[in-house]
Amino acid sequence: MVWIVTVVLLFLSSHTICTNPALKARVTQQALDYGRQVGMQVLQEELKKINIPDVSGSTHVSVIGKVHYQISGIRIQAFSIAQSTVAFSPGTGMKLSLDNTNIAIHGNWRVKYSLGRDSGSFDVSVNGFSVSALIGMSTDQTGRPAVKSMGCSSNVGSLRLKLHGGASWLYNLFRSSLEKPIHSALVREICPKVSEAINSLELKLQRLKVTANVDKIAEIDYFLVNPPVITETFMDLDFKGEFYNIGRHQEPPFTAGPLSFPEQTNHMMYLAVSEFFFNSAAFVYHRAGALQINITDSMIPKSSPIRLNTSTFGGFIPQLKKLYPEMLMLMKIHSLKQPALTMTSDNITIAMTGAADTFAILPNSSLAPLFVLNLDVSVSATPSLSGDKLTGSLVINRLGLSLEHSDIGPFETSTLQGMLNVVTKIIVLPKINAFLAKGYPLPSVDQLSFVNPTIKVKEKFLMIATDIKYTL
Repeated sequence: MVWIVTVVLLFLSSHTICTNPALKARVTQQALDYGRQVGMQVLQEELKKINIPDVSGSTHVSVIGKVHYQISGIRIQAFSIAQSTVAFSPGTGMKLSLDNTNIAIHGNWRVKYSLGRDSGSFDVSVNGFSVSALIGMSTDQTGRPAVKSMGCSSNVGSLRLKLHGGASWLYNLFRSSLEKPIHSALVREICPKVSEAINSLELKLQRLKVTANVDKIAEIDYFLVNPPVITETFMDLDFKGEFYNIGRHQEPPFTAGPLSFPEQTNHMMYLAVSEFFFNSAAFVYHRAGALQINITDSMIPKSSPIRLNTSTFGGFIPQLKKLYPEMLMLMKIHSLKQPALTMTSDNITIAMTGAADTFAILPNSSLAPLFVLNLDVSVSATPSLSGDKLTGSLVINRLGLSLEHSDIGPFETSTLQGMLNVVTKIIVLPKINAFLAKGYPLPSVDQLSFVNPTIKVKEKFLMIATDIKYTL
C-alpha cells in the first residue's frame, strides 16, 4: 500500500534508547494527504484481487421442480473509491478510511433442471461500501520503525444484480444465491487484504539499512532512539544521527542536547539537524587523522607569484636562503583538536585549531624540518541540499598564526600571514569544499525525493522544510 510506504519509508532506525536525537523528522498531514493520492490507485488495483469463490447448489422452484445452479468466474472489475482519508491517530499511528466506495462485479451462471439447461452472465454493483483500518506505529527491538494492524472493520452497502440471458424467473433464484456469498466474501477478504499490505510493509522495514556509509572512514547511524510521537497534526521521529568510525563505535566526549521543532506544518516534512550531528563528524575525522593536507609547490597555480620554496620564503626569513638555497618546500597542515561547529540564527561558524609543519625538500628527497606554525582559524559555513544529501561550503573569516617551533632560528610570523591566507584560499579551502560537496546522506528511501526544500539556520540546529515526491 503505497500511501503507507510513502509516509513510513522516510525513516530508518536501530537500538531504542531513550536519549536526545541528533536528527529529528516531522511528517505532517500534508504528507499523509499526498501519500493517499499516490496510493489510492494502487490500493484499488490490490482490492480488485479479492477472491470470491464459485458457488453451486440446488433449490426447488414451483412448477419447474428441482434446479441445480452453478455460479463461476466471479471477479471484481472495478473498485472505485469515492472518498478516502488518511489521518494521524494520536498516540497510536494512522487511520485509513474508505467511504462511499462502489464495486463492480461480473460472473457467469449456469442452471440445469428437468426441462433443460440455461446459462448466461451477471453483473453486481455494490454501493456504499466502507472500510476503516487503524495502523499502529512503534519501534521494534532493533529500533527500526514497526507497523501493525490495530483493527479493521468493513461495511457492505446495497447490492444490485443484473442478469444477462435466461428467463426472468431466474432473478429471484440468483438474487439470494449470489448476494449472500458476495457480501460474505467482501467482508471476509477486505480486512485481510489491508493486513497483508501492512505485513508486507513490515517486512520491508525489517530490511532497511540503519547505517549510511559516508566514505572509507565514517558512517552514520540512523536508528530511532525514541518511540514515534504522534499527534492529530503530525508525527515526530527521533534519529540517533551520529557519525562513527567504520568498525569502531566510540562516543565523543559530548552529548546531543534537546532538539525540538517550531510549530510548523506548512510543508509535508521537516528535518532538524543539530550541532551534534556535525560535531560528531568532526570528532570522527579528527580522531582518524583525516583532517590533514600536504601542500607542495605543484599544487599552487603557475600564475601565482607566491611559490612554496625557500626562495620565496627566504625573502622574509633570510636564514632560510642560507641554510637551504633554492629548494622546494612541503607544508603539512593538520588539526590539533576536533573542529567545533556552532549554530546561531542564520549563521554557522566553525572554529579550528591546527598546525602547519614546514620542511625543505632536500636533493635526496628527504625532509629537513624548518618551523611549525600554530593555526587558529574561523570559517563560516553555508549549507545546501543535493538530492537526499546535505552539502555545504566554507569561507574564511579569520586566520591567525603563531610560531610554535623553529629549527632555523626565530623570525616574525606577521610576514607569513598574507602568504598563508593565499595558500589556504587557493588550495586548502577548495579541497575541503570539494569533500563537503559530496554530502552527508540523510534518511531517505528509493523512489522518494525532496521537492523545493528550504534550509534555515536556527539556534543550535539546521531546519529543512520540504515537500516530497514518490515515483512509482
